[in-house]
Amino acid sequence: MKIIKYIITISLFFSIAAYASDTPDIFLKKSVKEVALFISENKATLENDESFLQAKVDELIVPKLDIQLMSKIVLGKKTWLSINSYQKNKFILAFRGLMVKTYMKSFTAFDGEKIKFIPYVEGKRPDIAKVKSIYLLSEGEISVNYRLKLNKSNQWKVFDISIDGISLLKNYRSDFQNHIEVHGINSLINDLEEKS
Repeated sequence: MKIIKYIITISLFFSIAAYASDTPDIFLKKSVKEVALFISENKATLENDESFLQAKVDELIVPKLDIQLMSKIVLGKKTWLSINSYQKNKFILAFRGLMVKTYMKSFTAFDGEKIKFIPYVEGKRPDIAKVKSIYLLSEGEISVNYRLKLNKSNQWKVFDISIDGISLLKNYRSDFQNHIEVHGINSLINDLEEKS
């Protein structure tokens, strides 16, 4: 879906100043600006050189996502606690590969869409943030909320995006749980590895 590709693209976070000295909303605003500039300056190369595209997504974007936390959420507490360390590590790597492929597909879809950030309100926990925004697309407005966590290195990292109230991680979680129930965790890992 075209709108989803645009939104995923905007959630690419490669701001150099991604530390807690910035509030989460400032971090996102800076990141959006940098992403737009990077894409506009490299659009032709990104569209024609898949290895360059993959390298940039892997180097600049994925490190700004909390892949381990995302992995725990998409598997669910019960499954996460029931699998061994080897399976956890394999799943994290496979899920990371899925994120690289997802962002590669959406990276060149960005076309200068405008985003309006809602004034940030700090929540109950200082290490968890929810930043709200509205995407102004030609098809109309769409609300997009980002969830971020402050890690031990004092960096904000994104761990979920909700589009019109629908969490991307919850969608993954539903699909993954269905797969695990029928085929098991190892089958899911193999399936993700084949896709990445």
